[in-house]
Amino acid sequence: MTTQLIPLFNGKICNETTLLCDARDLHAFLSVGKIFAAWIKDRIADYGFIENQDYVLLTNTGKQNSGRGGHNRKDYHLTLDTAKELAMVERNDKGRQIRRYFIECEKQLKQQASSPTFPGNYAVITYFENGLPVACHPLMPGEVIMNPDSCLEHVIRSGYVVMPCDEAEKFTLGEIQEMIAIARRARDRWLQP
Repeated sequence: MTTQLIPLFNGKICNETTLLCDARDLHAFLSVGKIFAAWIKDRIADYGFIENQDYVLLTNTGKQNSGRGGHNRKDYHLTLDTAKELAMVERNDKGRQIRRYFIECEKQLKQQASSPTFPGNYAVITYFENGLPVACHPLMPGEVIMNPDSCLEHVIRSGYVVMPCDEAEKFTLGEIQEMIAIARRARDRWLQP
């Protein structure tokens, strides 16, 4: 595993999930001798980076936390391609080091994507929000998907007596024993080949 030089994280650009880094972290790592805001604005202008394609701009227009600026702070989340280009144009050892780091991170990501976690076929549960997929969860061997009714049916067929606690108090011991006998017979019928 590659040592993390700066944090990378998943983010969205053009509704696609991609690996991003914070431009401030990159700026600090590169030890650029220029104030961050001036550096990033100049680089965007000089190299024609496009917002929402090469980077995402986040504006923090909140309360000032200290006596020094920061109340209109802008954060830039860069795609790895953009970060690699910025590292390359610095023309120093730190730039080469972080560029190689980004390339290695991409290789590892591609390797993970191309090698399935589970051999063979497997089911995946996809969660949707507003008609768009937001998360996936692989269904592990032995796991099943059940709605409440099918879950209750499975529990009953397995020989359990199911009822709310308040209702159970209303029955006599003899009635409960009869329910248990019925449940056992139902289970035995279900388990027969």
